[in-house]
Amino acid sequence: MNISRRTLLTAGATTLMGAAVSGNAWADVPAAVRGVLVQASGASSRVTIALDRPATARTFFLADPHRFVIDLANTTLALPGTSGEGPGGGVVRRYRYAPRPDGISRLVLDLEAPASLMRQELGGRRSPEVSFDLAPNAPFVAAPQPVERPGRSAQRRTIVIDAGHGGRDPGAVGVTGVREKDVVLDAALKLRDALESRGNYRVRLTRDADNFIPLEQRVQFSRAQNADLFISVHADANHNRETQGASVYTLSERGEARAQGMMNAQNWDLDLGDAPRQGVTHDILVDLAQRETTNRSAQFAQVVIPRLGEVAPLLRNTHRNAGLFVLLAPDVPAVLIETGFLSNVTDERRLSDPNARERMANAMAGAVDAYFAAPQTYASA
Repeated sequence: MNISRRTLLTAGATTLMGAAVSGNAWADVPAAVRGVLVQASGASSRVTIALDRPATARTFFLADPHRFVIDLANTTLALPGTSGEGPGGGVVRRYRYAPRPDGISRLVLDLEAPASLMRQELGGRRSPEVSFDLAPNAPFVAAPQPVERPGRSAQRRTIVIDAGHGGRDPGAVGVTGVREKDVVLDAALKLRDALESRGNYRVRLTRDADNFIPLEQRVQFSRAQNADLFISVHADANHNRETQGASVYTLSERGEARAQGMMNAQNWDLDLGDAPRQGVTHDILVDLAQRETTNRSAQFAQVVIPRLGEVAPLLRNTHRNAGLFVLLAPDVPAVLIETGFLSNVTDERRLSDPNARERMANAMAGAVDAYFAAPQTYASA
């Protein structure tokens, strides 16, 4: 995620909700457009529009010059000024907004090059924003952009690998005494080696030896590194010794609320550019930033699961959600990968095999490649 190359233009409180297109929506009480957020992922862009109630959207492209137009029916612009503009990112050079006399709020995205609409998302009651993902049809030379934050480069991504437990905390203990902290450390080191061999990743580990690292420090470390992705590697245990297979956890809805609480308790600060440090504007930007992080985490989970399935058995309902502490960073996409169950004899034998751990590490590394190679079209929350 690239907080420094985002822009939010907003005013007033917001409770966001998208809606499917219907004729009745045009006659409802006007929705207020509270914010516009442009995010870049390489050459691709995501545009998020914050609303205070349902609104329908009609979109189309224009050429000479290239533009993407979003018409929001029966809305008002609760933004600074009757009309205005803001900077873009990726294929979006800038955006402009203005009301139309027929009750439509029009947003025009000036494009660097011809583009395609890759995905449109309509949020639910809990996440009401409307989002559009745009990708260029071909490579282009973009206008100069602001300097990237350290460690947040489209050419050299920063990956933080977290080997679970360690030191006085052994984690799960297998049926023959295999300790989670040992097998996941080796898996993390193999994943580091696999990523570093590619030459286009900056890889950091929360621990590279048998050390105990508090959970708070693991999260703080990933944020201090400006990580583009955080992968926590674990092994599980269950009272049912028949349970086996790998699984992937991302942050749950309750976890998002916990993360917001931790931001206040731990004084976690987001790089919001020139946005106010408190108040409604700040809260909206934090909410959208956190939602982007959650969506990107889910996207990586969807990429890594099939690759893990090629080298290891998978637990039923492989993609799971929880409020685990190491997933709480609001600005770092994060997953926790349970590589298997040490309480299961077959899984324990597999996780004890260095070759099997290397295969899993290579599968994870391949997923990292695929995640950053693809246009960032986001999973629904």
